[in-house]
Amino acid sequence: MWAAEALKLQFAVSIITTGRVDLEQLNRFYGTNLTDSEIVVRSLPIPRLLRNVDCMAALRGALFQRALRRIVCEYSILISAYNLCDFGMPGIHCIADFSWDEEVRSTLHPAPTGARGTIHRFKFLRRLYLGMTTRIAARSEHDMFAGDDLIIANSEWTARIFRERYGVASTVLYPPVMLGGGSVPFVDRKAEFVCIGRISSEKRIERIIDIVSEVRHRGHCVGLRIVGAFDGSVYARKIEALARRYSEWVTLEGPRLGTSKVASLTSCRYGIHACEGEALGIGVAELIKAGCITFAPAEGGQAEILNHPALLYRDEDDAAEKITAVLDREALREELIRHLRCQAEKFSAENFMSGLRSVVDGFLIQSGSRAEISSGRRNAGLS
Repeated sequence: MWAAEALKLQFAVSIITTGRVDLEQLNRFYGTNLTDSEIVVRSLPIPRLLRNVDCMAALRGALFQRALRRIVCEYSILISAYNLCDFGMPGIHCIADFSWDEEVRSTLHPAPTGARGTIHRFKFLRRLYLGMTTRIAARSEHDMFAGDDLIIANSEWTARIFRERYGVASTVLYPPVMLGGGSVPFVDRKAEFVCIGRISSEKRIERIIDIVSEVRHRGHCVGLRIVGAFDGSVYARKIEALARRYSEWVTLEGPRLGTSKVASLTSCRYGIHACEGEALGIGVAELIKAGCITFAPAEGGQAEILNHPALLYRDEDDAAEKITAVLDREALREELIRHLRCQAEKFSAENFMSGLRSVVDGFLIQSGSRAEISSGRRNAGLS
């Protein structure tokens, strides 16, 4: 959505997807202001059964890329807004995570629990499934790592992993995080922690509960709010059981959007995150945008967001030690509030849009297409 905002004056922008797009709803959610007269929404056909099935993402992606290659000739520039996309020709690819690289994904994150994770846990089935999706995608002969494509990483950490894995350099561009907040003075907030994100095993929410529990044992009467949707999975039920066990200080808030989410985050003094090896950690950026002093693991893109040794921990004991130090020292809290306010500015929409325009200009110069757009608007496809 923000990429379309950035390019809509220079290009005739199409958003290419497989599902229905409600622009009004997306504008409210992301803070954009796109209209039907400014962009074209183009939905490519895939079997209806696959559109809303969470566990078939690789198959949906294969069908989408195959259909997309039939229409790429209609566009001057192609941008994948979520990971690599085999356009069959040079394009721009925004790397958000490593879910598409099975070896890296399995190293960084545990397999999903319950029925959703069955294929992940049985490696033979996983290889069979991914092999099938590769055949269905009918990959083109275009080599995305040969130097003609441009890779955008969402953090320096992501760029490093990508470079080490594929030998390809990338441009780092932090995504926009549009969250009003910080208007509630720190002293007027509750002495509580808040975590936000998917209720799934890689988020390690049980670890957050353990850390806050240890902080309480050290004499600080703090609470924990868990913001996120519970989907009835084995893992979600496990977290619900833990919350009932510690109901005196753990609150399950469920999903929060818009002003409701802002109200939840800005009512708490502290934020906490436990997912290691995350490409960025957009929830961490939301927390500091809301004015929360936030703690997170030292490994992953979230470390760049916080960028302060007092906020980054190695394990549960280290987390409890550092949190206790912050709770005990008012001067340190004031220093961290000022520091995180500066860090939050890196995730503005203005920075993202100007950065993306520069990337697109550079790509057009690299591809020799600059002269083509000098006489008027060209077509840009966002997938």
